[in-house]
Amino acid sequence: MKRILLSAAVLVGVLAFLLLEGGASNANPSGTYKIELNNAFGLVQGADFKVAGVRAGTISSIDLCYSEPSAHCQSPLNAVVTVQVSSSGFGSFRTDAFCQSRPQSLIGEYFIDCDPGHSGSSLAPGSTIPVTRTESTIPGDLLQDVMRMPYRERFTLIINELGAAVASRSTDLQSALQRAVPALTETDNLLNLLANDSATLQALTRDSNSVITALANNSAQVQRFIVEAGNAAADTATQQNNLRLTFQKLPGLLEQLRPTMAKLGSAVLANTPVVTNLNAAAGQIDRLFVDLPPFSHSALPAIKSLGKASVTGRSAVIAANPTIAHLNQFARSTPELGQNLAIVLRDLDSRARAVEPDPRSPGGQGFTGLEALLGYVFNQTLAINAYGPFGHMLTVDAFFDKMCSNYASPVTVAMELQQNGAAYRHCYSWLGPNQPGINETDPSNPGGAVPDPGGAPPGYPGPKTSAAKLNVSALTSRTTSARAASPTSPTAGGSSTAAGSGTSGTAGPATSGSGAGSGTSPVPTPSLGKTIGQVLSLLGGSPSNSSPLGPSSGSSPSAAPGSQAQQLLNYLLAP
Repeated sequence: MKRILLSAAVLVGVLAFLLLEGGASNANPSGTYKIELNNAFGLVQGADFKVAGVRAGTISSIDLCYSEPSAHCQSPLNAVVTVQVSSSGFGSFRTDAFCQSRPQSLIGEYFIDCDPGHSGSSLAPGSTIPVTRTESTIPGDLLQDVMRMPYRERFTLIINELGAAVASRSTDLQSALQRAVPALTETDNLLNLLANDSATLQALTRDSNSVITALANNSAQVQRFIVEAGNAAADTATQQNNLRLTFQKLPGLLEQLRPTMAKLGSAVLANTPVVTNLNAAAGQIDRLFVDLPPFSHSALPAIKSLGKASVTGRSAVIAANPTIAHLNQFARSTPELGQNLAIVLRDLDSRARAVEPDPRSPGGQGFTGLEALLGYVFNQTLAINAYGPFGHMLTVDAFFDKMCSNYASPVTVAMELQQNGAAYRHCYSWLGPNQPGINETDPSNPGGAVPDPGGAPPGYPGPKTSAAKLNVSALTSRTTSARAASPTSPTAGGSSTAAGSGTSGTAGPATSGSGAGSGTSPVPTPSLGKTIGQVLSLLGGSPSNSSPLGPSSGSSPSAAPGSQAQQLLNYLLAP
């Protein structure tokens, strides 16, 4: 409290000094002014003329109004005091200027003190300040002389007669007393101020001893402040013009700041809940700051590893820039698709879209679309992947169509081509126009059969393979005759092999299927056992011809069919 009062007093003193210095720099031409007073008691020629307590000139003459024809007086018996302004640092007189006579010392010296006014219009030199804008001071010694004999009795008679004379002019008497005794007005104002600030005066009285004690204890600091204030005042004196301009522009600046301050007040009110929540979270924030340093130290190894990984990741990111550019280009034209996808995904993830309640779901409301889809995949996997004595088994047969459901070999492929024509080629797993073992020679068996020479996927020309590689008609006819001669095969066909495993090592392109499925196929295609029997019959019936499914061309044509069959079975049953 002591420091606050001391700082406030010093600040008021500095501001007063700056205002006085700024006002003193506003020059105006010197001149003479006339001041009309009801009473010029104590004023003499050459006495001081002051403005706001600062000497600004002297009194050049004192006359009555009737002897000053140029003065516009309200009464010819009023005094007209002419003042000569020698220092016009106060600025200029305004039309609302106010002057009064005041005692300068205890020996009866008086001077004129004026307030230059604050109105917008100036008062030209030579003008008269009317009596309504002046006051006269009644000297204290005259009041004391009234109480002496015989003046006291005379004053009593005057008061009695004056009461009878001014009984009907109380208002004029009150105005005259107010102008005659300005101290009464000032005293009333002072008493009002003291009454309004009685609490402050009590606090000041209570704390004055503490303030004085603090000042005494800090006398060195007070002295230093006075020295620094003097230096500041000296430096400020060199910036009088700038300070004057600052104070002139300050009202406009404050006026422009009004909207900003209003918005700032609204922002403060709007941020009050935020500050309240922040205050409530202050404990947690304090704990965060306490726990943050150990966490930061613990994160150093991870950050170092991340820095090392970023070296490699940088090259990956740079290499991904073209792909990202293409993705960005693709994303620009798909906002509607993304929005629709977002709507669909939100609906699939919403439990409010559940088809029916289900006690197994969270809350019993039912499963969302995504949960139902994932549940279907899970349940379907368990349904088709059974576990038996030999492990997991796939309990489902998948067929593309009836034409492509059987196992394939070069012979069956040739037979299907003769029966179904080019439509059978859609059963091949085409990887391009060149299919080894199907439409061109298999590199692993150069002398093997080519069941579909010249064939090709739709839209592609087939390879130029010689038809002499395999006489499809002869092979098919031989197979048919063998089937008629030997309706049953001596070779058991109970064990099924993978699709496309030819008897001479060539890979067939048919789609996969189960053994059971091939046995129940309505297509009149022989089973694997019958096919082996037919091949053995062909080998035995034409030993001189090189069979596409027999052993290598270097084998003896006189070899017994049984030995050839044994070799074929050994090849098929080899691991």
